[in-house]
Amino acid sequence: MTILPLLLLALSPIQIDGSFQDWPEGITRQEDLHFHYARIELPSKKCLQQLPTQHVIELGEYTILFSPTEKGYGISCKKGEQWVSPYAAGVVFSPTTAATDFEIRVDKAEHPFPKKDFNLAPQGDFRVVSWNVQFGNLLEDKERGSRILKALKPDVLLLQELDGNDTPEILTAFLSSTLGGSWHVALTESTGTERHHQLRSAIASKSSLQSSEHINSGSWRQLKAIFSTINCEKKPVNFVSLHLRCCGGPTGEAEEQRQSESKAIQKFIDSHQSPRFVIAGDWNLVGTTKPLEIVQNNQLSIVDAYQPDGLLNATWSDTSSSFTPGRLDWMLFSSKTLEVVNCFILETSDFSPDTLIANDLLAEDTATLSDHLPLVADFNIIK
Repeated sequence: MTILPLLLLALSPIQIDGSFQDWPEGITRQEDLHFHYARIELPSKKCLQQLPTQHVIELGEYTILFSPTEKGYGISCKKGEQWVSPYAAGVVFSPTTAATDFEIRVDKAEHPFPKKDFNLAPQGDFRVVSWNVQFGNLLEDKERGSRILKALKPDVLLLQELDGNDTPEILTAFLSSTLGGSWHVALTESTGTERHHQLRSAIASKSSLQSSEHINSGSWRQLKAIFSTINCEKKPVNFVSLHLRCCGGPTGEAEEQRQSESKAIQKFIDSHQSPRFVIAGDWNLVGTTKPLEIVQNNQLSIVDAYQPDGLLNATWSDTSSSFTPGRLDWMLFSSKTLEVVNCFILETSDFSPDTLIANDLLAEDTATLSDHLPLVADFNIIK
């Protein structure tokens, strides 16, 4: 009974995205040339990396401990009797928010997945790039940041986690030098005394920014969300670059704040009564998907982007962490007026040597500059 699914998977590897559409009914274990896969169910909604007691599975050569007893969070991994990094084993799973059903993958070390040729050229009327640049690294590692932006050729940049001392003048000069032309930028205010409170979100474009505004959450904690209107193909499009509260789990103060911040953003969107919105950034969805659903409000659609290998939609990773890759960055858009014609998550380590050379990139570029990957979408204006 399992021979047919295995044969099909050899031709079509499973996408680890939490949708389960490529799992044959009743099958919970599969493999192909490159990976071992498992599907597990929990009796109630939980985050696998924040369980009350550890959950252990055997997959391929590895023993995987979710929320291991000695730490109570993250993932530990063994190969035989030897402890190894979950990143060395290629452990990925989805969803990384609270759920009852999960799909998990580990690598077959002897058969690495092949690198991909990939076309980075913009399509459609305008390109939006959303990117958390990890404590302002875009303006610290300017040579690497320039390479990445030149390869992506954005029309609109939605940036998060610029440092508190990164000013509009500094960002404008960098973008104009890197991408040519005169760039216009708007940043959230930098407040507080601690560095993580001072971080800023930004919107940048070669086109003039109209009605830029820092969205106010009404809380003592400054909401890192900036709004601006930009004319794209002579039509006004409204953009929001956001960075919600990090950390925590499906319950507790951090999740409550993410939901409160989302309500403030949704209220702000409603007040504008505009037909065209693109809203993106670091949502920090490590608890539930409720913050995203609040802003969607049954009106906005999700940009469904994958890394160049076509198999993962994770946008964050940190090989020094016990937390495995997750989808923290999302983009929403008005699907009645805008159409996604192309989208991807830029992961330069997926690229073939030919693609790297053609775009003047290095395989390590995205991982070195930030723990978040750029989220890229090309739009057509349909009305």
